[in-house]
Amino acid sequence: MKYIYVLTSSFKDLYYEQFFLSVASLRLHNPNAHIAVLTDIKTKESLTGKRSGYEQYVSEIIVIDPPQEFSQKEVSRWLKTSIKKYMSGDFLYIDCDTIIAENLEYNFPQEINIGTVLDTHAFLSKHHLARYFNKVDKKLKFSSSFETGIHFNSGVIFCRDTPQTGDFFSRWHSLWLFSRQNGFKQDQPAFNHANYEKGSLITELGGEWNCQITHNGLPFLHNAKIIHYYATGLNYINCPFLPGSNAILASVKETGIISPQIMEMLKNPKAAFEKGSRIICGVAELDVVNSKFFSLLLRIRRKKPKLFKSLNSFIIRLFSR
Repeated sequence: MKYIYVLTSSFKDLYYEQFFLSVASLRLHNPNAHIAVLTDIKTKESLTGKRSGYEQYVSEIIVIDPPQEFSQKEVSRWLKTSIKKYMSGDFLYIDCDTIIAENLEYNFPQEINIGTVLDTHAFLSKHHLARYFNKVDKKLKFSSSFETGIHFNSGVIFCRDTPQTGDFFSRWHSLWLFSRQNGFKQDQPAFNHANYEKGSLITELGGEWNCQITHNGLPFLHNAKIIHYYATGLNYINCPFLPGSNAILASVKETGIISPQIMEMLKNPKAAFEKGSRIICGVAELDVVNSKFFSLLLRIRRKKPKLFKSLNSFIIRLFSR
């Protein structure tokens, strides 16, 4: 089985650094793995100097010329939904914002054509973005959320080399192009609707294959094979997972290498968390964290700490009466 990444990056972002750490951790725990990366011409041209360390870990580099009118983010989705066109054999696709925690060698049951994990490890009825998914589906006239009650995460995908999976990826790609034309550039709505159209071809995998630690992933951390640390809905909060922290990614960007200290961390990533971290649960607590009000308070705390301190003091006095 091959392990596939899609990389689109420039000097301005940290996507390469995420990818670099992920492939290093994959090679560390899977020394004989065949690791392939699909990338575009612009990204490949930028992978020199401090951005060339990945070469020691990758087995195969496939450079593709995407449509010129696409943005970098759109190129990433275009490549991702096109993987089956450029890759033969069984493969495991892995997002760049991941760290591999264990050996990934595994014989998936023959009846599995495509395998993924539930988004946030939760059914749609318990998903904090359920209303948004329903809104997108209504706009695009997709039926997956309404009919199935589930929403799969496309960050880790097992794909068996069968005609069914070829049809699935082809449909996913065309549905994503349709989504893009209608203002929605994410790939997951199209991914889930393709699954709906293909009669639920996707088989749910155990959460250890895509442990989404920021959302309901703690029960799967102990046995996690792949740790998926980034969540778009929490991009304003510091990542408690150290390999995904801005400090470590910035260090890799500045030096172009993975230091011995960071490599030691990758040997046991299940313990690589900030000491000053808290676990939050409960409907009321999560409603607050997921609210715009919370993000506003956090923004005030970061940009205007004196104002935040004054507001906090006022609240303390108010509730002390």
